[in-house]
Amino acid sequence: MHIKHIVILLFVFLINIPLLAQPNAKIEKKLSNLFQKGKYEKCYKKAVKLNKKYPKSFVPEYYISKVGIHNYSNHDISENKRYSNLKSAVRYSVKLPETYDDWKLRIQDSLVAHIYSIYDSTKVSRSCKNALKFYSRTYKDTLDFIVFHSPQTQPNEILTYSLSGSKSDSLRWELIKFAEKQDGIRYSYAGEKPETGFDCSGFTKYVYEHIGIELPHNAQKQSELEGKNITLAEARAGDLVFFGSQGENRHYTQHAGIIHSVNSDEIKVIHCVTGGVSIDGKQSSWELYWKEKVLFVKTLPLLN
Repeated sequence: MHIKHIVILLFVFLINIPLLAQPNAKIEKKLSNLFQKGKYEKCYKKAVKLNKKYPKSFVPEYYISKVGIHNYSNHDISENKRYSNLKSAVRYSVKLPETYDDWKLRIQDSLVAHIYSIYDSTKVSRSCKNALKFYSRTYKDTLDFIVFHSPQTQPNEILTYSLSGSKSDSLRWELIKFAEKQDGIRYSYAGEKPETGFDCSGFTKYVYEHIGIELPHNAQKQSELEGKNITLAEARAGDLVFFGSQGENRHYTQHAGIIHSVNSDEIKVIHCVTGGVSIDGKQSSWELYWKEKVLFVKTLPLLN
């Protein structure tokens, strides 16, 4: 290509960068104002129009998805309408670029949570099958934890995560799924990020931040936070669990983790030990060492 043509193409490309950024900023402002004012229907209709007018902008698709997930959370409408809104949120979220990865993950987790909420191990309903097919087509993946996809899976393992629809249960679900994504990340003294590795309290801090709960980066201080101290027998998935020794007037925390799951005959924890983040149950350091050192389990107020 002639040098003159290259220069012209570069010039056109460079002058178009601010032109692309400018409508995005205006679109964001319009749609954000409508959404924040609670004008969700108007926001949706505006986003659909702007999506046609500016096909290269991802902002309208983000707001279509955002309105969809908001409407899905409305339990005053029929289940069919709620699911229709969830599907809309999913369809538009998968079109978004990598800069929206956190949002895309949230929407994907919402669909998984929906499937869990309508799953019945005794009889798989048509709506559950349809939701699973939709998930598989959209994400090119299957949910192996569902019995009819993976017959060897035990029902009590599934029911551990089933949701009752309450805010605290939704947060517990979100927390555990996010914690599982850190499985295998290495141990690092004073670490509190996946990129650098975790120590035990750095891991719990990082995971709880995902659901909006700030924890100090110190196992002793975490164990002293306001909350309800309960026994291991009362524990639920998502609760903090602390290990150490009990003195005459106070306890001494050596280690912190998170209850991963509670089944009829087994409790699993997810924590960061010297080998890194791991989900431990029977025949593990949890069963063979840490379980005997449990001080108490703590349920923080937001999860109560």
